[in-house]
Amino acid sequence: MIRVGFVVNDGGDGWIGGANYMRNLLAALLKFSTMQPVVITGGALPEYITKELNNVEKISSKIVDPNGNINLIRKVIYRLSGRDVMMERLLTRHDVDVLSHFSPLGKNSIRPSIGWIADFQHIRLPNFFSEEERNWRDKSIARSADASTAVIVSSEDAKRDFLAFRPSVAKKIRVLRFVSDVGGFEQGGEPMEYLLRRYGIDGPYLHVPNQFWAHKNHAVIIDALGVARSRGRNITVVATGNMKDRRNPRHIEMLIQRSREAGCIENFKMLGIVPYADLAALMKYSVGVINPSYFEGWSTTVEEAKSLGKTVILSDIPVHREQAPEHATYFDPDSPADLYDRMLHVLDTYSPDLDRERMKKAKLELPGRLKAFARSFEEIVLELVKTEPS
Repeated sequence: MIRVGFVVNDGGDGWIGGANYMRNLLAALLKFSTMQPVVITGGALPEYITKELNNVEKISSKIVDPNGNINLIRKVIYRLSGRDVMMERLLTRHDVDVLSHFSPLGKNSIRPSIGWIADFQHIRLPNFFSEEERNWRDKSIARSADASTAVIVSSEDAKRDFLAFRPSVAKKIRVLRFVSDVGGFEQGGEPMEYLLRRYGIDGPYLHVPNQFWAHKNHAVIIDALGVARSRGRNITVVATGNMKDRRNPRHIEMLIQRSREAGCIENFKMLGIVPYADLAALMKYSVGVINPSYFEGWSTTVEEAKSLGKTVILSDIPVHREQAPEHATYFDPDSPADLYDRMLHVLDTYSPDLDRERMKKAKLELPGRLKAFARSFEEIVLELVKTEPS
């Protein structure tokens, strides 16, 4: 059996999308792969592993620091040899064949390593980054691309960005479109009436489960709610997600002020991070899901909505078109009026019976989609180790 190592730590960087990505990949491999995923950690593990995926094999090592970074000694050896010798020894000791989704083992490594690049947002939306961070990202991506055996991206859209950024590594690029396992969405959670009382939600609502980062474009929702108010319509949007944007600490304050000025502070309910079971229930019970983002590598929000069979209202960006949810409508992310029209249509045509039928169909299709996701990753690994699963 081929064993694939993943370095995972509870780094606490606030990037929920990254944690969800790893949760989904590991869950799919455990259920549907002939390969054995092995979690390598140097510190505390995130809750999704300790609770949801506790049966995954784990290796604890001091050579991995609590944030998953390469320590100084390893860096020196790496620069002298062109190999992460200490990590190679750890992998050899535990019979791990491939290291994936982590810093590369190096051009001269005796084992293959697979890098992962979430997106090229700093190139597509440079105004959301400082010059220092853009330069750091350029160097980090170039280093990973050059020193990995293969590099995974999550969409053809990201692949196009990658090819423009570093055409010399074209042969290394692999597209792996992840699928969200919402099996946990069927477990736990509160009854609808209790949940709505808990969060002060009155009547039908739309759900936007995105982190409150500037490029996620919550502002267009607020402005669309302002349009609704001016036209005598009462629309409720429930927003969940991390409310801290390290690149723009005042962002949430600006959203609150914008809501006040638009007269829709009661209509745009910013709940922040909620328990996973509540997040699941909020999405299930919603009329539809919104992702107004200016940019995505491959949207977790969209994938979760697809796996549930929910209607989605999406910004008209290339990756959302590539994700191609069955029940989707698209809007200009710079047009509050366009978004208002889409929200109104979804609310006015909503059928609880049709929604339940779509969710039932999506539930039946989900295992096949997750299996295809796991097998796609398998194909990438098999190509590198040049062997067949036992």
